[in-house]
Amino acid sequence: MSGATALAVAGGAGLLWLRRTWLVVDVIGESMAPAFRDGDRVLVRRGRAEALRVGDVIVFGGPLHDDDRPPPGSVRPAMVVKRVAALPGDPMPDAVAAQDGGTTVPSASMVLLGDNADQSVDSRVWGPVRVDGVRGLVVRRIAPRPGREEHGVPARS
Repeated sequence: MSGATALAVAGGAGLLWLRRTWLVVDVIGESMAPAFRDGDRVLVRRGRAEALRVGDVIVFGGPLHDDDRPPPGSVRPAMVVKRVAALPGDPMPDAVAAQDGGTTVPSASMVLLGDNADQSVDSRVWGPVRVDGVRGLVVRRIAPRPGREEHGVPARS
């Protein structure tokens, strides 16, 4: 194998590793303000829900429920950025318990809330969601949308 070929193979393997490990997501909407604002770009470490803690900000990409149908009157987005409010076995947060009727979060489920409750569609509407919908953990804000000024300190998990 020539040096150029080896370099190309190594570069391709490196790019594949990056794409499987990291994801860059553009935030749309103000549901996570002030931590993340519309147009912010965040760096996400891909992974599963096993290592999550309450307070982590994640990217979630459904399915929402076991039957994979959103509740009546709601629209399930392809991916959302939300904060983990409760994990399996935790007490159900009051705002969700009032809607859902449960006292603890069911196994294989979690509760996701937006930081800006007035602008967020989250588990207060959906109820608990399936943990297997986790796409990754938001590590930090890497940039505002081009043309926007900086407005805060990047969030860290």
